[in-house]
Amino acid sequence: MLQVCLFGGYEGPLSPEKKCCFTAFGGCTLRRPTMARQILTARKVREGKIPTPKMIFVTVFGATEIKCPTLAEEYLDMREAVQSGAIHPSDWERYQTELDQYQSSSLLSLTLFGGFSESELPTEDEEVEGLALQRHFGNIGADSGRVLEMGVGQSGSQRQAVIRQAVQVG
Repeated sequence: MLQVCLFGGYEGPLSPEKKCCFTAFGGCTLRRPTMARQILTARKVREGKIPTPKMIFVTVFGATEIKCPTLAEEYLDMREAVQSGAIHPSDWERYQTELDQYQSSSLLSLTLFGGFSESELPTEDEEVEGLALQRHFGNIGADSGRVLEMGVGQSGSQRQAVIRQAVQVG
């Protein structure tokens, strides 16, 4: 699949189906899949059901940004996957190394006179707003919300540990 953005802007999800993203004289913001969705994709790759996804990004006189999901999105997806039985908590450790390799080896980029950012964390405002909204709707309990608040601004294993702890608490 080809995603083209010329003289304008695009914002959408980053999915294994997208193979090439070309941005020229514009901006493209893609949202990385949640950890739960990445684990499910890694499982399919390991089982040979799908090939390892490779994505190519070409940016000329523009900017391409790949943003991480908010803590609220991560929590809700992981909680749903665990409750449905699609992911067992032991899968987190098993697939963690594969997820790190997937994130670094699946993206190829060429940037000329522009910018490319691979793992932008959501801003503090986006995180707080997402948590407040989901608390208001009753999707995140008080205990899980307090745990998730500790993950604002964190990346890597600290962020993943906060999500895991919040799922266990909730």
